[in-house]
Amino acid sequence: MLTAKDLEALLQIDRKTIYAYVQKGLIPHSRIESNVRFSKHQVQRWLEDCSFQARPVNGKGAKRQ
Repeated sequence: MLTAKDLEALLQIDRKTIYAYVQKGLIPHSRIESNVRFSKHQVQRWLEDCSFQARPVNGKGAKRQ
């Protein structure tokens, strides 16, 4: 389990942003009393799910206009 500080270093985003994501229910997390923890596996899966997949440019499947 990761703390917000651990996640800050891993994702390279500010802790305040991480807590804002928690409040909005955007990032997977667990609460233990008033402490928030993050499963590294769940966060990695969340990142994969919300990652942008670029389309090929002038390659197979790309349409020219």
